Amino acid sequence: MTNFIGFENLTSIDYETKRGEETRCHFCQNKCVRTFVELRAGERKYTHIIAPCEKGEVLTKDELRKLMAERSKQKQKFPNFVELSNKLLFSSYNPPAVVRSTWRDIFRKKKLAFLRRARVGIPRVLNTYGLAPFFRTYLEALGVRKVIFSPPTSEELYRKGAKRGSIDPCFPSKVALAHTHHLLYEEEVDIILFPCVRTLPPELRNAEGHWACPTVSATPEVVKASFTTEEDEFRKRGVLFLNPVLDFEDEELLERQLYETFSPVFGITRAENREAVRLAFGALSSYKENLRRKAKEVLETLEEEKRVGVLILGRPYHNDPGLNHGIPEEINKLGYPVFTIDSLPRDEETLTKLFGSEKDPLDISDEWKKCYSENSSLKVWGAKFASLHPNLAVVDLSSFRCGHDAPIYSLVDEILRRTKTPYFTFHELDENKPSGSIKIRVETIDYFLKLYESETLRGGGA
Repeated sequence: MTNFIGFENLTSIDYETKRGEETRCHFCQNKCVRTFVELRAGERKYTHIIAPCEKGEVLTKDELRKLMAERSKQKQKFPNFVELSNKLLFSSYNPPAVVRSTWRDIFRKKKLAFLRRARVGIPRVLNTYGLAPFFRTYLEALGVRKVIFSPPTSEELYRKGAKRGSIDPCFPSKVALAHTHHLLYEEEVDIILFPCVRTLPPELRNAEGHWACPTVSATPEVVKASFTTEEDEFRKRGVLFLNPVLDFEDEELLERQLYETFSPVFGITRAENREAVRLAFGALSSYKENLRRKAKEVLETLEEEKRVGVLILGRPYHNDPGLNHGIPEEINKLGYPVFTIDSLPRDEETLTKLFGSEKDPLDISDEWKKCYSENSSLKVWGAKFASLHPNLAVVDLSSFRCGHDAPIYSLVDEILRRTKTPYFTFHELDENKPSGSIKIRVETIDYFLKLYESETLRGGGA
């Protein structure tokens, strides 16, 4: 429930719904119904407006302008790194061209012509949320005319494109059908690139492996089967579907896999492919460095002001607003910066300050010996980071029937309980978006975080 300023210490409050003032908001085309609730305690009164969004919480345009200006100012100081990540992930890093004219051009004239006019579509799903700068930069460095990502998941997109069968209960993998459908039927593309990412770039040390989720890895094959079993819809529309197996754990192997995929299509040389891979990894590093630099500044501000931020423990695809159901945004609206695991700073100063100098801060084998699944391992590491940082609370997001999240539920809980880190969960998320219950739970989180700030960060109490 909302913590009403000035009424928090009252033992008895008379709630009276002012039915005569129940009205519609007129600040957008939705015209949502809102309800006025009057809180009274003796002569003291407070009116609270219940509305689906912040616009409905005010009565006049002047109040709305003031509210939006305050929210904008607050967001600049305490950003939502899920939103910022998405902007950086899918931006162009403007790489230089690596395909240059050579004596071989006479033999690859047709392929080079195709390369320079090609429009490549990439589904905005699964591990694309962690690897998009790599794929876009690689293709742009080769000279691909345009790289097109499908839009974020929405109810309309899912409804249009998810009619084909899928037996897996994992909603993040099921939406891949809809994203591929969009690229095939709504965009003008020549190629759809949907790689089977088998291993991920290693970020933790002394791990048993850096594997991607097997369901995620196999999804491009499921998608291909769905569009070709009865009729090859790709061939019918003149679109080439590429779903190569890629191993980001081994850069030499990855380079060879990409060459074997794109050399027959574009006629590129090994040297051109190697240079494009180098630029692609550079873009991926740049994305992470920019994100972490900003996150470090925000963490330092939280420490100075004795405030709390919220770390979203999720998988890369939980950046998708259609999968996270707007939970990070709702938390951010209440004035809390929202961090992602990717945004947590990895500089030596920060890591030494939190983890000390005796143990490798990027080694989680003391907590999770079977750390072979990279995204699971990163969730455990994120929990460790938050447990050591007094200005971070945690919200754990997990999708319905996630086989790799289930074994670490209790481990994450145990790590955070040791240091009494505020910890909240939204497990079993699927295609249903219960907006009302999400809003209530976020208000509950807000209430407890305010207590944590006042009692622990500012008051010195437990």
